[in-house]
Amino acid sequence: MPPLLCQKEHVNKERICTPQPDSHPDEELVRKVLTGHREDFALLYERYYHKVFRLAAGMTGSSTAEDLTQEIFLRLFQKLGQFAGQSRFSTWLYRLAVNHCLNARPQTAMKLVPDSEVELSQVVAPNSRPEDRLQEREMQEQVQRALLSLQPKLRLVVILKDMEGLNYDEIAERVGCSPGTVASRLNRGRSLLAEKLRHLRGNL
Repeated sequence: MPPLLCQKEHVNKERICTPQPDSHPDEELVRKVLTGHREDFALLYERYYHKVFRLAAGMTGSSTAEDLTQEIFLRLFQKLGQFAGQSRFSTWLYRLAVNHCLNARPQTAMKLVPDSEVELSQVVAPNSRPEDRLQEREMQEQVQRALLSLQPKLRLVVILKDMEGLNYDEIAERVGCSPGTVASRLNRGRSLLAEKLRHLRGNL
């Protein structure tokens, strides 16, 4: 068992096993883990936890995004020896995470995140007035349902571009297609979202 998969806590709570910040390149940490320094896996975990969690929540809309994230890191630990260094480690990890999310159990994949860990606040403007919080929550859930209704390949590029802020080349590298294909999928995904959310336009 990887050393940092010791306790599943809410993402906003400090973990008792959180390592200190580290500047070692990913590939160096991978080599150290594979040569017996298993404690260095904790640094990879801390470095990529939030990105993997956001990807899992965005791709599945799942109330068990935390469980999926832990499964992804366990799978990463088990498959670390297969990393050949032909691409960046972050690219390899993204592909592993995406494949795991796409293979998630159907009964798990369509449940909405109760506390909206997905960064939908980027889409729905926050409102501090207590009387409007319910309406905002309902809007967030409609946006998330619309995102989940997209085909996975469209949903993925929307998440990576509009939530993670990656550029076309970075997305292309992670999903294994050309930047032109990324642009096409992104335009299609955004158009479908706009159509599905047209009734909310006056409230966004």
